[in-house]
Amino acid sequence: MQRSLSVPSASTIDALPYRDAIDRVATTRALVVRIALNVSLLSGGEREADREALLSTLQAQTQKLRHTLEVLQGTSTFSDLPEELSLWLAHLAQDQNDHMRIIRRMADLTDTLTAAAQSPDGASASSLQSYIALGQAEFFDAVTRLTDHVWAQVENGRSQQLEVAMQSATRLGEGLSRLERIGKYVRSMSINASVEASRAGDAGKGLAIIAQEFKVLAEEVQQLTLSAREDIESIEASH
Repeated sequence: MQRSLSVPSASTIDALPYRDAIDRVATTRALVVRIALNVSLLSGGEREADREALLSTLQAQTQKLRHTLEVLQGTSTFSDLPEELSLWLAHLAQDQNDHMRIIRRMADLTDTLTAAAQSPDGASASSLQSYIALGQAEFFDAVTRLTDHVWAQVENGRSQQLEVAMQSATRLGEGLSRLERIGKYVRSMSINASVEASRAGDAGKGLAIIAQEFKVLAEEVQQLTLSAREDIESIEASH
């Protein structure tokens, strides 16, 4: 892989389906349970027609588990999600060696169990029990801890996003203070121009029009600053 993302950036945290990507990893916990059930059914002497359907489902489930592992290893991507999310997951999984080792072990054992289930004798009861034991204990815990680690990075990204928003709000507040001062100056000019226009009589009609335009401009500046102030207060309240 050429690229990787360390944490969700402020520009993408609400734009990309992070939850969908993380769910692909988290749902492997339930996936191994369904795989174990189908292996059990295949090894129980189902009718041929039922066996074909079960076998097709089992192969798809095994492939899904293997593909999720490949994404975490950085050798594949989720085709229906933005590529950067797969890269991001692989990046975060790099330092989770213990959890990844168990997930790889589960995927390898799934391949072995699936192959055994397709044989005439089916998978042995002991191999199925070992598979279930690993899936319910170490594998479940490894996936849970890995997804917790990934979610922590999302929250870190959200904190960064909020920090950026607060910094932007501060800069905006400073700009609004300057704009308010300009608005007061324009309003003062409008009043002065109106006074001078009234003194000039007919000769001041042009100046009166200019004074009115200054007044309208001053009112627009005031409305703009009030609205922006409300937005800033909303951002600060969410901190």
